[in-house]
Amino acid sequence: NNFHGTLPFEMFTSSLDLRNIDIGGNDFEGMIPKGFGNLPKIALLRINNCTFEGELPPELFVSTSLRMLVVSDNNLNGSLPDELYGATSLRDLDLSSNEFSGTVSTDIGNLKALNTLELQSNKFVGTIPSTLGLLSNLETVDVSFNLFNGTVPEEVCDLRNSSASFTELVADCNGTLPRVTCTCCSACEVGL
Repeated sequence: NNFHGTLPFEMFTSSLDLRNIDIGGNDFEGMIPKGFGNLPKIALLRINNCTFEGELPPELFVSTSLRMLVVSDNNLNGSLPDELYGATSLRDLDLSSNEFSGTVSTDIGNLKALNTLELQSNKFVGTIPSTLGLLSNLETVDVSFNLFNGTVPEEVCDLRNSSASFTELVADCNGTLPRVTCTCCSACEVGL
């Protein structure tokens, strides 16, 4: 498709029985509508590869049904909202290829159902939270091409080494002066 324009907030009301929204690969612009948070049964929200801008609306995380959020390849920025860390039913979170910044809270350890965490190609800073090691369902974590520093926490390596399903862990641990030290990564990127 090649839909374009903005999506009005009023379009998404609690009376809609929508479970899956996939509008990726279009030319939508403006802010992500806060109205997506009005959809109580929303399980999949894929709004990648558009030209959305601004911050990630905290209202997206109101629904306890949200299992997959993909907002990659947009122009989103700012810090991650605290409400994200309360979305305990999330299994797949893809925030890659945006301009997100700030730190990733240790509260990410609350997302116990998480299988996939894709944060690559943003501007996150600080250290990689050790609480990722609490997420026993993890299969893929990509934190490359950010401004993280330090060491991939021992707790994350312990989980990766003890889990047959945690097969992909990617960080900026390659190059002459790697930003991150990692003894358990499946791939090391040179990074930013």
